This record gives sequence, structure tokens and C-alpha cells, in this order.
Amino acid sequence: MASVATLRDLLEALIESAKEVNKLQKVTSDLETFFKTISSHEDLKKILGSSVYEIEERKDIVGDICEKMGLDHLTLNFIKLIIELEKFKTLINSQEPVIRKLRKVSGTQRAEVTFPEPPRDSDLSKIKESLERLTGDEIELVVKVDPNILGGVIAKVEDKVFDGSIKNQLERIRGVLSVP
Repeated sequence: MASVATLRDLLEALIESAKEVNKLQKVTSDLETFFKTISSHEDLKKILGSSVYEIEERKDIVGDICEKMGLDHLTLNFIKLIIELEKFKTLINSQEPVIRKLRKVSGTQRAEVTFPEPPRDSDLSKIKESLERLTGDEIELVVKVDPNILGGVIAKVEDKVFDGSIKNQLERIRGVLSVP
């Protein structure tokens, strides 16, 4: 079935539908889970994006997967429509922008925070509060540990990086000291 609807059009329709029933965060979470699952199963990704298999077969496969994962019917219907309109490969290739758009509309952002050692809960709370004040959005923290930063913290929110690592501060000092 050919369609002039773009992925952007379909995503906007999903957003509006999810807003109407107050399920925007659920749909966002569902799609993140779906993308993670599909990304770890190359064969499944190929099958769902292939025109060798009938559309109804692919929709049935997605239905089974989404049911086992406990995804909302809005998410399931969106993915089935994507398959029906032969836009599955486009969706898979656009994972990051799709999730970023859904998060933005729902007022949440993901922040990747890197520590030199596992952080205390109190440190995580303070950083989360600070980032929420800075962005004006709810923040979902993803914690990473990298002993190479020596100390301090590096926080990445979308395309902004807040580098408070000791390694970075030492490099800046070294740069200042090496200027003739």
C-alpha cells in the first residue's frame, strides 16, 4: 500500500493520539523498549523491513512481540501502520530523532552523567535537580562510570555537554600555562 504520509506525519498523529488519552510518556517508553529489542535482533529487523514477507505476516509478528513486551495498543497500532505503509526501515533509521521528539513533547530529557566512580544517591539527586532547573524539563538519568575523568562529573543532555571533570580542568590549566 503506497502512501504519501511521511514518518513525520505519522509521528505527529501518534503524539496527538497519545496526548488525547494521556499516554505520551507510556508511548515514548514503549518505543524506546521496542527499538532496543529490535536493535539486538538483526534477523527480526530484516524480516520486519522486508517486502519478501507479506504485510499481514509482519504485522502479526509485531503484534506478538508487542504483546509479550506489554506495549500499549497505541504503540502497537503505530508500528503496524508503519509496516503497512512500508516505512519500517525509515523508522528504524530514525530512532534517535523519533525518541528525542517524543521526549521533548512529553517534557522529559535523558541526561547521560559520567562519574569517575559509582555515585551516591544523594549526588544523583543533586545533579538531577540541577539539570531539571537548567533545562526546565524532567530529567531521566543514565549513569556511566569512567575512571579516566579523575574526578568531577560530565553531564550530557541532548546535544549540550556540561564538563566539570578534573581531567578537563587540568587540560584547561595546561593550555593556559603553555601560552607564551
